[in-house]
Amino acid sequence: MAKRFVVLLLFLGIPISMLMIESVNPAPGDSSEIDSSSRENPGRKTNWLVAPVPVMTAALEKGRRIFLRDCARCHGEGGNGISPIADTLHPRPFDLTSFELTDSFMLRVVREGVPGSDMPGWHLGLDEDIRAVAAYTARLARPDTLPPQERYASPEVLQEAGRRVYVMHCTRCHGESGGGDGPEADRHLPKPASFADMRPSYAAARDVIENGVHGTAMPAWPLLTPAEIQAVTFYIRTLYVVPEGTTGAHP
Repeated sequence: MAKRFVVLLLFLGIPISMLMIESVNPAPGDSSEIDSSSRENPGRKTNWLVAPVPVMTAALEKGRRIFLRDCARCHGEGGNGISPIADTLHPRPFDLTSFELTDSFMLRVVREGVPGSDMPGWHLGLDEDIRAVAAYTARLARPDTLPPQERYASPEVLQEAGRRVYVMHCTRCHGESGGGDGPEADRHLPKPASFADMRPSYAAARDVIENGVHGTAMPAWPLLTPAEIQAVTFYIRTLYVVPEGTTGAHP
């Protein structure tokens, strides 16, 4: 697998000296990305790191109640898109736990729906209620990061390799800056995802790239290697505009 990435780097013209394949020790400053259980048990393999659940304020609690009343039927009580009617919808309900979402994006989706899908706009009810459920929904994500020992290369190499894969395969729909506004975006409904508004987990991005999204124009990309998938995921995660006042997960 590492050899294929070396070939990729040579093809892209990236110096091999930048490469850190299968790094075991985290780079300086990366120690915060390793959870405490790994420190206590060095032999334990760290997979995806999960951010703590946010403190539930009164407004978020109100949003949770509205979500369970109006949204869980499709998206599931936990927001993971698993529900009794999920297979009947076009496309399947969005897994809200696998994507970091901005409040403004969720507010727009709740109000306007998603054209070309079964997600309707919610035009009835108090604005306060709509804001509450949008804010709660935006906090269902379980952000992850990529531990150093899981990386195919250094962050600098992943960023540049991912950018080149993105430019080659993704800009026509998702746009140069990832805003979902590429030259072919208007041909599709639902419209291509805006990576400025959502940041996928590594697992979610891999699943989308490998399998596509049925019911949308997003195809599978079976010829991309695991290393290329990791690189382009690393890159698109940097396009996310972290909401003011939050830190977000690392790329």
